[in-house]
Amino acid sequence: MYSNFRKNQLALLAAAAVLVTCAVPAASAQGSAPQTSASAATYTFAGVGTGANAPQSAVPLAAPLLTQNESSANNPLQVVALGDSLTVGYTLGMTADATPYGYADRLYEQALYHGAAELTNFGVLGLKSNGLAAWLEAAAQGKAITAEEAQSGLSKYATTAGRIEQTTQLKDALTGADLITMTIGGNDFLPLFNEIRSREVTPEELTKLLADLVDAYKAALTASLDTIYTLNPDVTIVLADQYLPVPKPNQIIQAVTEEQYAVLQQGVADLHDELIALQSDYAAKGSNLSIVDISTPFAGKEFLLTSIREGDVHPNNSGYKIIAQQFADTIWGAYREASTLPAGVPLHIVVGGKELTGGNKPVVKNNTTFLPMRDVANALGASVTWDSKTQTATLKSEGKVVSFTIGAKTMKVNGQTLPLTTPAYLEKTGKTTSSTYLPLAALSKGLGYQVTYRKPIQTVFINE
Repeated sequence: MYSNFRKNQLALLAAAAVLVTCAVPAASAQGSAPQTSASAATYTFAGVGTGANAPQSAVPLAAPLLTQNESSANNPLQVVALGDSLTVGYTLGMTADATPYGYADRLYEQALYHGAAELTNFGVLGLKSNGLAAWLEAAAQGKAITAEEAQSGLSKYATTAGRIEQTTQLKDALTGADLITMTIGGNDFLPLFNEIRSREVTPEELTKLLADLVDAYKAALTASLDTIYTLNPDVTIVLADQYLPVPKPNQIIQAVTEEQYAVLQQGVADLHDELIALQSDYAAKGSNLSIVDISTPFAGKEFLLTSIREGDVHPNNSGYKIIAQQFADTIWGAYREASTLPAGVPLHIVVGGKELTGGNKPVVKNNTTFLPMRDVANALGASVTWDSKTQTATLKSEGKVVSFTIGAKTMKVNGQTLPLTTPAYLEKTGKTTSSTYLPLAALSKGLGYQVTYRKPIQTVFINE
């Protein structure tokens, strides 16, 4: 549960945090899509948003929702991130031209460890559950809608107006999605902050206010889920609960009383239980809904996982990593981290979920990444032949025959000549030996693999 009122007094900010959602300042938070794809893979940043999500305990499942993506470069796992500023990946001080790296971005990387995947992000700043419901309903009906029609006051957030108008894109993405992740609800609880700020609120009053807001949130959330399942009955939806970033009252910080804090803690726990009940209700109808607990990992670690110390209750980088871990544990049963790169190695190469560990390291020249052809071919199960007379390497994989001639700005794919921006070259790997190095783009263009570069973790993913 979080809010984003940036006041100078930490106590007041912590009280705002009670509210389940951070509202990013209207003129500040919009991120552009990271350029993560070397070829077939795509990352679409469809919007920005504010949301509050106070993690509670992640719901353990009997088994992961997914193990290995049943996907290929021609049919990647379609992931849609939907919701508020947590979906955007907003962090304190993020500007309009910043590239966010939130939980959805990290979760996209986890998907790539399991196979070909594409992510479309529909995070929207300031979005409440009723605004999401209205937006989804308009999309389902094929109607355009303005930000103000979706939710009063929503248009004040940077670029939100244009995002909400993208109802056609939203409908298409939801209809084609295999997996939808959601964070929504924090902004719904802002009235609690207004009450706590304006007057003394007894625990009994706070309990009643919170219960009324939860009822309204559940109604809007259910409407959103129903709309999504009408569009795509077979999709898997993974929804986060809410975390409470306000620290427990102590001698230094007393944003709320002990009694109010107890009410808020209980409210977070009760909301989690109600979401679990909602999960059961949808399971009974044959729908795939899972609740992710992000409140438990944040409890007692508010200063470590949010920017509350600086007056903002959004997660920091550590907080977003925790959220991504909770989602990944629910979806795949594990969260995988990139190891530290050895000295002299510019990036990780992950082929079909396994890190390339051949004797030849990748090379970066003139902002172009080159990979050792034989090591990659072995990892992909492709065969390689070398014609020393013509200095031509030929790979055979999945019914394709691709030839590269050293220094040539063309390649042959099943006999057809195609252009190459950067040619293959020979890299000396020993006193008397050399290895053929291919430009990264050749793997996707020639062999049809999905090749995706993720700068935050210095990793290239190659998936069939």
